[in-house]
Amino acid sequence: MSVKRFFRVLLGLALLAVFVYVQYCNYQVAPKLLEPEGWKQAAETPAPVLESEQPVIPEFTPVESESVEVQPTEAPAEQTPEPTLEPDSPEARAAALGLPAPPEIDIDSWEFILANDYNSIGEYVPQNPTTLEGQTFDERIIEPLRAMVADTREQGLSVFLSSGYRSYADQRYLYNRKVAQYPPEGKDSNGRWIVLPPGTSEHQTGLACDITDIYYEFKDRNLENTAMYQYMSQHCQDFGFIVRYPADKEEVTGVMYEPWHFRYVGVEAATYIMDNGICLEEFISLYREIYTADNPAPEA
Repeated sequence: MSVKRFFRVLLGLALLAVFVYVQYCNYQVAPKLLEPEGWKQAAETPAPVLESEQPVIPEFTPVESESVEVQPTEAPAEQTPEPTLEPDSPEARAAALGLPAPPEIDIDSWEFILANDYNSIGEYVPQNPTTLEGQTFDERIIEPLRAMVADTREQGLSVFLSSGYRSYADQRYLYNRKVAQYPPEGKDSNGRWIVLPPGTSEHQTGLACDITDIYYEFKDRNLENTAMYQYMSQHCQDFGFIVRYPADKEEVTGVMYEPWHFRYVGVEAATYIMDNGICLEEFISLYREIYTADNPAPEA
């Protein structure tokens, strides 16, 4: 055997020895890596065969919570129907005109005596005529009239009581004189009374007063521009008085606009009249039938 071949055989044996040694080492290490201590292979258990699929219902665990007391539901309150107004009641008549319900008053009381061309009071005389600042009035309006004048003067305004109560005879004299100036009836160009015939004048009731500014005594519509009238017309109801003949009610009253003429009707009625912009005829008509310039009495 040559030396060269000898070394080849020797090298082959060496390699074979290394291979055997490596395999031996792998065999010693592999079981510890693949099979931990105490490990046993689980036997395969075949899955049970279900006859039919059933829904899976999760197990319910009640949650403890504070008990809440359930309140019984209240039945809805019964709505009371609004009462039907009597057709001839003051409330129904006011509602038909778009007005609020009028105050509950005795329309036959002395404060509401009505004197106009269609409602004569004959030779009526007021109760115990009493004088205030040179003019005579029904004694029952003296104190409210005194209070209204004092309140207006406290504003620095000049008040003059021009005319109060007139008797039947006094009114007849004034009327005849006016007819002589404005024939044939004593009316203005619009057919409105300037001075009413005796028995139909507010002044005969003793409940009315002509009031002017002491520096403007003329009784014409320009009096409305005075500070005295503007204040008094806004506050007269506080004392039971109204502006008796408003400019926009001539067709109802039949009397020309008189910003100087104030009439007592009591605080409650005066407040309703002034707040709603109506005249005395319209107010009384809410309570009973009356004749007015726009609703005259039928001819006999």
